Amino acid sequence: MAENIARTRESEISRLLRDKLGARGNDLPARLKHARRQMPFKVQPEAAVVADALGKRAHPKLMKQVDLPRLQTAERRLLDHLKAIDTSDRRKGAILGALAGLSFNLFVLTGLITGILLWRGLL
Repeated sequence: MAENIARTRESEISRLLRDKLGARGNDLPARLKHARRQMPFKVQPEAAVVADALGKRAHPKLMKQVDLPRLQTAERRLLDHLKAIDTSDRRKGAILGALAGLSFNLFVLTGLITGILLWRGLL
């Protein structure tokens, strides 16, 4: 029963990583590795705990080394963080950031052209 719950959490984390952060990969450790830089610093250690436990899951003797309460806390915090991500807000922020950079560059270019024209006496 606990194994089914763990598999359900694993599949949910994997699905949320794919949907919310666009993480690629075939399994959860690959997706965690891909999405690590997009997570806040407080969530990155939680992702590392989950990835470490997944690596030890296949070996019964190594699985005894996993701190299960810590793993459950890490999974819960990771799930809470992933559920709180608003994809439309992330998309809107990326578009506004690109437009802000573009408008700043156009402003600088306009000032540079005006300065050159004034310097050359054409304005």
